Amino acid sequence: MTTASPFFVSAPGRVCLFGEHSDYLGLQVLPAAIDRTIDILVSPRRGSSIRVLYVNLNETDMFDMDKDVTYRHRREYLRSAFNVLTRQGMKPSGGADLTVSGNIPIAAGLSSSSALTVASVIAFAYLSGTQLNPDRTAQLAFQAEVQEFGESGGMMDHFASAYGGLIHLDCGHENRLTKLPAQLNGLVIGDSQEKKKDTVGDLISIRRTVEEGYRRLADLIPSFDQRVTPLESVEKRIDKLPESCRLMTMSTIRNRDLTIRAMRVLNSATPDPKTVGFMLDEHHSILRDGLHRSTPKIEAMILAAKSAGALGCKINGSGGGGTMLAYAPGREKEVVDAISQAGGIPYPVKIGRGAFGAAIKK
Repeated sequence: MTTASPFFVSAPGRVCLFGEHSDYLGLQVLPAAIDRTIDILVSPRRGSSIRVLYVNLNETDMFDMDKDVTYRHRREYLRSAFNVLTRQGMKPSGGADLTVSGNIPIAAGLSSSSALTVASVIAFAYLSGTQLNPDRTAQLAFQAEVQEFGESGGMMDHFASAYGGLIHLDCGHENRLTKLPAQLNGLVIGDSQEKKKDTVGDLISIRRTVEEGYRRLADLIPSFDQRVTPLESVEKRIDKLPESCRLMTMSTIRNRDLTIRAMRVLNSATPDPKTVGFMLDEHHSILRDGLHRSTPKIEAMILAAKSAGALGCKINGSGGGGTMLAYAPGREKEVVDAISQAGGIPYPVKIGRGAFGAAIKK
């Protein structure tokens, strides 16, 4: 593919099946890409400017490549992707028109912002004559979305979007990634249409609270390590922690152990659906009761989905609104109808492919 020709870039959103709120705490996660995407049509042209049309938002943008690109407001992820790649020596050789569209609900816990950032990284890399592997794509997207704005997220979303499929990601020092073989059918997203007030602030608050709990436990347990110290050891001393961090810290350790168990289950191509559903319910209870991430409307949608035959349900993303996930193999239609009757917007989804760029055939 030559950068003189128009090309198309697509990056998927994701659901986190297990390990929600664990990536930015250095633990393990089990996300899966979904077949809802952010897409960018790129038309290279002469000149030194980038022109952008955001179709779904009915907004436009334009910036000059010959000078530093400033941010008009925080979280301008397409601009930040350009800046991050330019600093790495990947500057487009000419101007371009970018048309951005997609079908991922925005600010709903499905990583629309990460998908946009991943797609933008691929687009600007191609414009500079560079093709990135998924690992490098994810790392640069993380820099552009999180580090560039000094925020508190993890790398799960970027790896899930870049690689696609169902993955296990150990968010320790090396971000070890393994693709998992489990075939999971019957996934239905339910959008509550409740807009989350402060996703970034929620992540910062949870992270600070849990890390304070870790520090307190380190004073009580010799060689405490949040990655490996047994739950039983934490349970014996959790009452000695301040009430302000006790529940979230304990919930994070329970979440850690559940994710490890789920990884073993999903390492089979045909996991037992009832076991997966039961574990999803357990995960949701941790998020709801331990991290306070659910809402009454999400709970009503989950109850409706379960009554219609879903084997398990959980809230997605940072919580406090947004979407829920129902796992309902063989009962998708009934769950779609139930979510709709509960006031949500249902989206049946499948596990999707990773981000890619492709030339447009003439």
